[in-house]
Amino acid sequence: MLDIPALGPTGPYRTRNRTTVPDAAGIPALELTSVPGLVVSHWIDQLRGSAPLPVTETAAVLAKAADVFEGHEILGDDLPAHERRVSELTGTPLAVVRECDGLITATLRDVGRMPFAARPTGCAPVGTAVPDTPSAGAVWRRAGDVLAVQAAGNSPGVHAMWPEALALGYRVVVRPSNRDPLTPLRLVTALREAGIPATQLVMAPCDHATADLLVERADRAVVYGGQDVVDRYRDRADVRTQGPGRSKLVVTADADRRAGLGLARAGALHHAGTACTATTGVLVEEDPAGFAAELAAALSTVAPARQVDDGALLPCMPEDTARRLVTAVLDRATDATVHLAPRVERLGGAGDEGSLATVTPAVVELASPRDPLLSYELPFPCVWVAPFRRAAVDVLDGSLVLSLHTGDPGLVAEASELTSVSNVYRGRPTSWTHPDVPHDGFLGEFLMRAKGLALADEKRSVT
Repeated sequence: MLDIPALGPTGPYRTRNRTTVPDAAGIPALELTSVPGLVVSHWIDQLRGSAPLPVTETAAVLAKAADVFEGHEILGDDLPAHERRVSELTGTPLAVVRECDGLITATLRDVGRMPFAARPTGCAPVGTAVPDTPSAGAVWRRAGDVLAVQAAGNSPGVHAMWPEALALGYRVVVRPSNRDPLTPLRLVTALREAGIPATQLVMAPCDHATADLLVERADRAVVYGGQDVVDRYRDRADVRTQGPGRSKLVVTADADRRAGLGLARAGALHHAGTACTATTGVLVEEDPAGFAAELAAALSTVAPARQVDDGALLPCMPEDTARRLVTAVLDRATDATVHLAPRVERLGGAGDEGSLATVTPAVVELASPRDPLLSYELPFPCVWVAPFRRAAVDVLDGSLVLSLHTGDPGLVAEASELTSVSNVYRGRPTSWTHPDVPHDGFLGEFLMRAKGLALADEKRSVT
């Protein structure tokens, strides 16, 4: 098994307390160090006392880190070997892992793009020295010094976000998911080899109690998790939660139905259905039952495959986990119409060698758009279809991404006013992304603040 250390301010750090991490078939694959709370607290003190790299230098360092991430061997793996190992460990299709790693390196090479877009137009650019600012105006400055990241393991792509904090002068402590410690290990190692000092960036695998300590000791924290995590930190201005996406697609009567089916299928299968931007609910204005049947037919052609196969579209997991997911859907769908029932497909292994399986897509028709199941997320392609009326746009609230397949610009405008919707797209799947479009807002909004600045002429008296 691989031995995965923490990465502290003085280098790799190992403890006697370790967590055994199984692969997607349930077979033990690696031993992960678990850092105790006192050590993590000391590391944060060291990060806080370390001066950040000048902003003008950071962009070049992060771009170099992209080259290291792609071209160097880390843990003895080149990038293709690393991606295969991550796929085997997590059950994420290999094509998805490759796509996410491409997103990470693209972000490293263009890390200034998001901060530039997020910065208020009245503020001087990040890194502008005080003598070079206007005599009266505003500067954009950090709201703290240390950012803690409690990462998710559903997708390597979550690690494309936090390097932006380094570009803004934050020191960062990453708590990896037990499911995927390999992606952050490779990224943190690459950043350090490129020139980010170890006293500014650490990786701290730890238990849940220590993870809570990370949030309390850091100045800002980004925390991934379920609804329980969102509820716990709901009133914390210093914590940004990345919870369930509950992303939805609306297909109105005036829109091309075949194109709408294409959007629904693409959104449902995005990142094997595990991403927060994958389509969970579809609301249909005309004949939702017929749409559900057509979507079921379109998704029924998805073939089960091992995660390392190039054509794999579904997540892989231990067989008992797959059976629990199927039960979770069918137990909740007793008062609904199941157009495509999920099933467990075994892909190999048994007994002591583990048992690899996948869950095929599900399509369930609900009688009401107010049924809570419309927002019930599962870590595989599972779509809930419900009727839609334009007079009840409020049912769309609470969605990370809302995609509208419609010819009605008024509906798009009304939906964009919903306060609990982060992204609104028209004619695109919920999974669509673009470098200039923020994911759940700009990270810079959370990490930075505008400060007023007025510089009096030294020759004048100040009253």
